[in-house]
Amino acid sequence: MLLVALGWAVFHGQLQFNILVNESSGIPPIWFLLVFLMALLASSLLKELEQALKTWLTSIGFSVIIVLLLITLPIAFGVLALEFAPLVIVGSMQPMATSLILTAPLNLLGCFLGQVFRHQLI
Repeated sequence: MLLVALGWAVFHGQLQFNILVNESSGIPPIWFLLVFLMALLASSLLKELEQALKTWLTSIGFSVIIVLLLITLPIAFGVLALEFAPLVIVGSMQPMATSLILTAPLNLLGCFLGQVFRHQLI
């Protein structure tokens, strides 16, 4: 379960980081399909819907931690002054929250359908 959560978190972290670094605002349409397929795949690897939902919520927490670590790397390496840390972190919260809010329904649908497909195939 933890490995599925970490893999899902890396995917969400990459999506969030891509939105932060990219100058164009918004999520490209192909990402919505990828989010749904990732949720479907991750959910089908787990035994129960409850476990899939817990894994998804855990992956969201991990993805936020991953993105915050990536964003603060320039400060940790001394490229940016420490005074910019609050500005960088606070400025990144709104795009991260937006990406999570936009992709949450697709993840829930993918969790549910992944469990339905898993139980139909077994």
